Amino acid sequence: MPRSDSNPSPRTAPASVPVAIYTRVSTDNQVGGRFDSCESQAAICREHIEKHAGDGWYEVACYTDAAYSGGSMNRPGVQALKRQIESGGVKVVLIYKLERVMRSTDEWIPFRAFLKKHACRLESATEDLSESTPSGRLKNILMMGFSQYERENTAEKTLAKMQQQAKRGIWNGGMVPYGYDYDAKAQVLRPNATEAPVVRRVFELAAKLVTLTEIAHLLNAEGLRTKGREFRRRDGKIDQVGAQLFRSDGLRLLLRNPVYRGAIRFAGQEYAARHEPLVPSELWEKANAAVSTTLPRAGPRVSDRDMHAHLLKGLAHCGCCNRALVPTDSTKHAGAEKVYRYYACSTIMRQRESSPCPVGRVSADALERVVVIFLSEVSKHPAVAAAAIQHSETLKTKDRPILVAELSAIQKQLEIVGKKFKHCIQAVEAGGADVLGDSLRERATELRAEKDRLIVAREQKRQQVDACDATQLTEKRILGALERVAEILPKMDVSARREFIHLFVERVEVRKRSVRQRAGQPAEPARMMEVKVRLHVPRLVEAMDEKSFSETRLQRSAFTTRGLALESKVDFTRAHRGEVTITAPFTKVVPFGSVARPAPRPVPAPTEQQHAIHRAHKWQRMLKDKLVPHRFALAKQEQVTPGHVTRMLRLTELMPEIQDYLLKLRAVNPARHFPLREIGELAKLDPEAQKRAFARFQRQFSARIGMSQ
Repeated sequence: MPRSDSNPSPRTAPASVPVAIYTRVSTDNQVGGRFDSCESQAAICREHIEKHAGDGWYEVACYTDAAYSGGSMNRPGVQALKRQIESGGVKVVLIYKLERVMRSTDEWIPFRAFLKKHACRLESATEDLSESTPSGRLKNILMMGFSQYERENTAEKTLAKMQQQAKRGIWNGGMVPYGYDYDAKAQVLRPNATEAPVVRRVFELAAKLVTLTEIAHLLNAEGLRTKGREFRRRDGKIDQVGAQLFRSDGLRLLLRNPVYRGAIRFAGQEYAARHEPLVPSELWEKANAAVSTTLPRAGPRVSDRDMHAHLLKGLAHCGCCNRALVPTDSTKHAGAEKVYRYYACSTIMRQRESSPCPVGRVSADALERVVVIFLSEVSKHPAVAAAAIQHSETLKTKDRPILVAELSAIQKQLEIVGKKFKHCIQAVEAGGADVLGDSLRERATELRAEKDRLIVAREQKRQQVDACDATQLTEKRILGALERVAEILPKMDVSARREFIHLFVERVEVRKRSVRQRAGQPAEPARMMEVKVRLHVPRLVEAMDEKSFSETRLQRSAFTTRGLALESKVDFTRAHRGEVTITAPFTKVVPFGSVARPAPRPVPAPTEQQHAIHRAHKWQRMLKDKLVPHRFALAKQEQVTPGHVTRMLRLTELMPEIQDYLLKLRAVNPARHFPLREIGELAKLDPEAQKRAFARFQRQFSARIGMSQ
């Protein structure tokens, strides 16, 4: 009898199927909740995986793109998912709905081909996405088409809503502009009591042709900062941003924003807004014309990197060649220990010995000493004050009528250009742009540029007229200002003296005297020179009034009126002996000490140095004791940028323990181990974070010291 097999055949175990979950939401409102939409999608997908556990499904990863549009596949979560699929680690991509992956028909076909290439399939926890049949593939394409339609339709309706809001003067959102607060209840911008005056001040200074860099320096020196904001990241975290130093590029964007004159700009069009404007339209137009036009530099530029601190750099000129006298130095006949300083005509600097310039080179020490003594002595000669008053009358009677006529002509030309520009705008509004096209737009751009140029020219001419009116000075004020100069000029250090002289001295001209020799007259010395100093008397008097020096310098623009020229004759024959002689308008021997000054030697690397925090505490005491009015003046005095002062003072805001450590630190180049910028940034952290971060610097410092030993 045949034997029957009573044991059944064993069942084959299901193959393992690695599954990756993908979730996405489109807006920030769906992120950061206790159980937001991404978490809900993931939970539903995990329940679906549990139902297919018998088929070998198990989760290997969950990718999320929070607050990303479905119009493109260029999303972090999708890219990471595709990399894992390429490595073979995923066989099923599980989603909540097809629209969560994408909403673009252009992206669907390549993504489907990518999945097929890597033997991976797309599954949904709520929809049938099977593509095993033609009808299934057609259904998926139709679903993707409806998703794209819904996305584009929503975007179109949103833009239409924003267009209608802009037409009604309603602000469409975004970052709240500096100078305003947003009233969510009334849905309108409200002027900020602290920031609004700053905005008006920026527009007023820009309209007066003050450069944006100087405006930024002034605001930063007063401790003002940009608006602080809260920035919500895609993951729901909130960062504090803003509250930074003002910069010229940021001020330029502020000035060009039409919201400050009560307008809303949307899709290239402007509409009258509901909120209160901070500046009138005329002031807004003047300020924008100023920042759109390249202005001439206000006076000579003084470099803080001048090794020998030439007092007249940028002011001294050769009267024979009408070229600048360039600072130069030489160690010839003095060795490497000393250096001779000169002002050399730029003609001979280029043509060398073949130049016929009669001025050639002039001793820098001698010329600078002559100018300082001359400015200090002129107050003792009433003829100088009389010449200044006569100069003022000349400006009043001759220059002012010409300037007023030129101002009137500019105003008439500006009105004509304004009418032409208005006609172009009306033609565009009437549909002329469709007919004329680019020609009309180019013409409008040209008229806009011409209008800006004329607005700037009008402001410059107005300042010239005001300067002529300001030159009506009494003899008492002029003599008082000159006496004040004689009192404070010799007491200033080199840097402050240079800054002070550049404030009111327009030009120092050196010319070789060419006198026809008459019979019986003694010959003039071979090195007899005419030194002409041109002063801006109103600015000199203004600077000597009870005004802040830095404020006076900030508000000045380019020299706009003819300066008062004071001439003197100087004998440079004995300059190589360390003295020169002023022979007119008064006689005075001017010694200027050593002909050559010690050359700057490279400072040897010391074995121990102090950290920058010592200087930070010194600067803090200077500000506290009112030795300098503000940070801007401190930067000028120390010949550094205002930003460097701010970074340095940030060290004084560190924890006391960290400050004590740095004050006691003695190391070779401590800035290398404890850099100013990185250490200063620690002051923004809370105390515990400061301790942890500074401990890292200490460990690195100890490791370097150990390696050097």
